[in-house]
Amino acid sequence: MPEIINATALNIEELQAALGDAPTETYRFVKQELFRFARRTRKKLIRERMQGAPGIKGGVLAKGGNVKAFQAGSDLPSLKAVNKISRVLRTHEEGHTFTPVKGSYLFLSRKTGKSGKGRIFARVRSVTISARLGFETLWEREVPDGQTRVHDAMERALRVAMEKRMKAITGAVQGVLSHG
Repeated sequence: MPEIINATALNIEELQAALGDAPTETYRFVKQELFRFARRTRKKLIRERMQGAPGIKGGVLAKGGNVKAFQAGSDLPSLKAVNKISRVLRTHEEGHTFTPVKGSYLFLSRKTGKSGKGRIFARVRSVTISARLGFETLWEREVPDGQTRVHDAMERALRVAMEKRMKAITGAVQGVLSHG
């Protein structure tokens, strides 16, 4: 005759609470990792693409004030990492040809800080800035690493949520075993 095994579920409420806490923990961990990803990508853009040739400083744009990095989203499905570049950098990302609006020449001058007082050094029909920043290429190169890190953060969040509640369950089991 087969023996009957009786099992008593201890603290099933704690286990259910752990599964209920998992989305909140996951949101926190993923939000933090997406923010870090955006900041890492920003730093790489500034360091790799905006410094100029060796020995040449990149100027005002190389300080990074025209590159923004943050995470957006109010719940887990809507979370995303965001990197934005200014209109000035967008010109260098996509390329652009400037032509005069009035007249037939663009006048290039050194600025003095006073309106109309700059010294004109060239008169041209157009100025072409080639696409040279490569921000989108850099972003696409960094995405696989970001996805891996976000996946790891999700696993860590679930493990942390379970460990928090399992400590309570383990304590209850130890209490039952010591009294039994």
